[in-house]
Amino acid sequence: MLSNAVSYRMGLTATPIYNYGDEMWHIMQFIDEAALGSWDEFSREWCHVVGSKWRITDPKALGTYMREQHVLLRRTKADVGLQLPKVSRIVEHIDYDQKAVAAVDDMARMLAIKATSGSFIERGSAARDLDVMMRQTTGVAKAKSVAMFARLLVEAGEPVIIWGWHREVYEIWNKELSDLNPAMYTGSETAGKKDKELQRFLNKETDILFMSLRSGAGVDEIQHRCSTGIFGELDWSPGIHQQCIWRLDREGQQNPVTAFFLVTDDGSDPPMMDVLGIKSSEASQIIDPYLGVQVVDTDTTHLRRLVERYLSTKNAT
Repeated sequence: MLSNAVSYRMGLTATPIYNYGDEMWHIMQFIDEAALGSWDEFSREWCHVVGSKWRITDPKALGTYMREQHVLLRRTKADVGLQLPKVSRIVEHIDYDQKAVAAVDDMARMLAIKATSGSFIERGSAARDLDVMMRQTTGVAKAKSVAMFARLLVEAGEPVIIWGWHREVYEIWNKELSDLNPAMYTGSETAGKKDKELQRFLNKETDILFMSLRSGAGVDEIQHRCSTGIFGELDWSPGIHQQCIWRLDREGQQNPVTAFFLVTDDGSDPPMMDVLGIKSSEASQIIDPYLGVQVVDTDTTHLRRLVERYLSTKNAT
């Protein structure tokens, strides 16, 4: 309604694609609905179906086409003289509580089997339930190790942000790091409480800030206080991770930014890392066709990946 009521339209974003490349068509409907044609035309020309997802057949070609049509313009920080040191993204495999994962083995196995052999409705519901359960269980299982990792950095004089998602995980982090009086900026605090907690971190009253993966829209000034972030839990969308990192990697940052992805070899982390790499590859090629990233043409339905991995690792039939 808004875009139809104005004379000029322009979209500004650092992450036009959160998950898969077909999102670009939906974005362009608000900017120039004729640029990529109707959905039928776009999907026929540019897409193919993999599992339940529409995937871009040639991401580099789509990005080039949009530039040639003058509907997409990319400017990096380097292009406008604001280049910061390159962000270091470090994946660390950490210890986890195997008992926490084992405690839900029977339920997870039952859901995984139902997700492959039940009715249509049962399959979808079971796969989603498995996703929710295993992500929370994985976060809880590695929570103490994440807290220990954060403590080492803080005791070395480095203020840190820890990104997470589940309330149960925050509770463990708070318990393990209670002597450091962490600040909380998650989905459970009121707007006023979030602002107060953020100010505690910015004012150096604490060196640890817990932030929800999907909180923090519009937050600024963290870059003046901190250059190190820890992903204690993962999101299915690489765009979410990138937005978190950009809260540190922005104008005013004086130090190289480091983002630690703390993952385990069990639970939901392995399939999430797999899917995130493919999602990021497709989006990157559309936005910047010169990155030279290889796209793996495979089914990236994230729930299916989680189910298949769980069944194979647990030797279920």
